[in-house]
Amino acid sequence: MEENIARIIYVFGELTKMEVALSTAITKSKIPAGEIKLMLRSTNPLQVERTPLFQYMKTVFREIGLGNLKCLKISPFQMTFGVKNSKVAKLFSDVKGKTCYLTADAFAMFFEKDMDISCHVKETECVNNGGEMCKFVVDMDPLGVLRYVIDNIDIEILNSLKKGKKIQVEDYEARMFNLQRYGLVEKNKLTIMGEKYLEIKRSPLIETERPWKRLSEVSEVTASAKSFAEAFSKTVGEEEVEEIDESKIVNIVDEANKSRSFAELLAKYVKKEVKEDE
Repeated sequence: MEENIARIIYVFGELTKMEVALSTAITKSKIPAGEIKLMLRSTNPLQVERTPLFQYMKTVFREIGLGNLKCLKISPFQMTFGVKNSKVAKLFSDVKGKTCYLTADAFAMFFEKDMDISCHVKETECVNNGGEMCKFVVDMDPLGVLRYVIDNIDIEILNSLKKGKKIQVEDYEARMFNLQRYGLVEKNKLTIMGEKYLEIKRSPLIETERPWKRLSEVSEVTASAKSFAEAFSKTVGEEEVEEIDESKIVNIVDEANKSRSFAELLAKYVKKEVKEDE
């Protein structure tokens, strides 16, 4: 009985640690619209994995303990990810079924809080249910995606097609391919979705550089930082660090006899050094 209680406490503590690390890493960050657009416009998993945004997500997942991230499939409004060597799955290794709710929440946080795209995340396969890896399908809100992948020149093309005309713009064929891919154009004519999209009031994207720093700058900060708050404040400036309770992070780590350092990588590089004492 005591062993069961100890196990529950241990699992709860480990999950709490990862939740705090993930939430803290995402809270003070905003990914530049150009980086989001680059990833969403990818047409195959290899292109996705070469983008800085995916590399950032992959690093955060690995460093926090969520596992090794892969992109398995991408379509205009849906992405499928695979996760191997997940600590979350290992914590529930004695449970048969889909157990990685924390990992699903992590995907949702990335898309909804960092990328401002509403989504629904579902774990479709889990190692604890006999799968080779844990798989997650992210269904993205179409309007949220279109906000990034369709620009003002695309809008000009759509308006010209609505009037039955063709305008001369650079990369016209590539843009038409993209408009067809997202269901706005078919056979050089607007689809119903394309017509409706033109009627929607679209809010402008606000580009930002912070906190996407050069990797060299972030690495220097991470190497010398003693805690997340210290690393974060050195990277983005002390005025940016508000409502970050360093004690919560440090105490959780100390209680588990581990030490970690966090900082931003690209968007918000998260770096930790873990020393197990079991």
